[in-house]
Amino acid sequence: TASVPITAQVMPAMAGLQATLAEILTTETQIGTAIVQASDKQVAVISEAARAQREADIFGRQTERLERAREQFSVADSICSESASGVAATVGKVSRAQTAVLASGAGVGSAVVQKTIASEPVASRQGGYRSAAMHAQYCTPSEAAQYGGTDLCPQVSSLPGGDIEMRSLIDGAGAVGKAPDLTFNQDQVDAGMAYMKNSARHDGGRAPGKGDIQSATGREYQGLMTQYKAIQSAATQPQLDIIAASQANPATQEALQEALQNPSAAEYFASMGSQQAQSTGVMSEREFEAFEVGRRYANTAYETDLQALSGDNLLREMVRVQSLGNWLQLGLKNDQRQANIIAGQQLALAADAKYVPQLQELGAKMSTGVTAHGN
Repeated sequence: TASVPITAQVMPAMAGLQATLAEILTTETQIGTAIVQASDKQVAVISEAARAQREADIFGRQTERLERAREQFSVADSICSESASGVAATVGKVSRAQTAVLASGAGVGSAVVQKTIASEPVASRQGGYRSAAMHAQYCTPSEAAQYGGTDLCPQVSSLPGGDIEMRSLIDGAGAVGKAPDLTFNQDQVDAGMAYMKNSARHDGGRAPGKGDIQSATGREYQGLMTQYKAIQSAATQPQLDIIAASQANPATQEALQEALQNPSAAEYFASMGSQQAQSTGVMSEREFEAFEVGRRYANTAYETDLQALSGDNLLREMVRVQSLGNWLQLGLKNDQRQANIIAGQQLALAADAKYVPQLQELGAKMSTGVTAHGN
């Protein structure tokens, strides 16, 4: 009987307690499992975040390397117009060669102008006749009002005053008020040569014949004529240079075609290119140099090109611009040398005017035995 309470009261209570403990254990197991699962999720999230960060870092480094490579090795859209500078020396050589051609009278389209330039010197009076006949092609409105309809002025010329106005060398002959042309057509070249003839290559005397040259006087005459021609050559050289530099130069054709592939260069050429250059695709040395300078300095579209450049490409463009300036300065140096030569010849002529008459006078006295006694 003593075990009845144990069996009836304690054991049931123990069974309930065990059930409660089992429930608690189950709950704790579930909680532990949930905690483990949450930890696994956190680890997975952290791992995913780390992986994403690594991929982002890798992508960033790849992008940086690609950008550096693009800056160092990419070819800018303006490379075609930049390549034009590579033909500058060739263009200059062609112009220099053309100067000698023009000096001989070749390369002139007008028969009258060509004959006047290419023929041997004539007497001053006959030279005046030739200039008058040549001027008939360049009759001005005022001259037409005075003697129009004559053989010296049949009608007002399309190039009025082309043989007597300096603008024929600078801007190209043409109607008054026309836009400057840096590439001349053939008529403008002829007008420039006519101006050169009238302004610097005068007829001081006729060329001696074979019989004339045998005498002492003829030899002296020929010697003076030779000296006169040497001075004339210096006087005409700057004009021949600018006319040759204004002629269409075939060496510019390929460079111009490449340059016009660049939008900013094409835009500048469309607005500033000469009529001759736009119609033929060939420009003169003068226009070529003006194009190279103007498309950078006087062209707002060039600013877009600069904004697209960076790194080495921008540095290369800066070097090209500096090199262009150096090339133009070299041209100025050569022009200054030519000017110095002409200045020296002018000094020599001034010395001749001052000293030669005195030397001739004293030479004549020495020949006759006249002696001057100093005090």
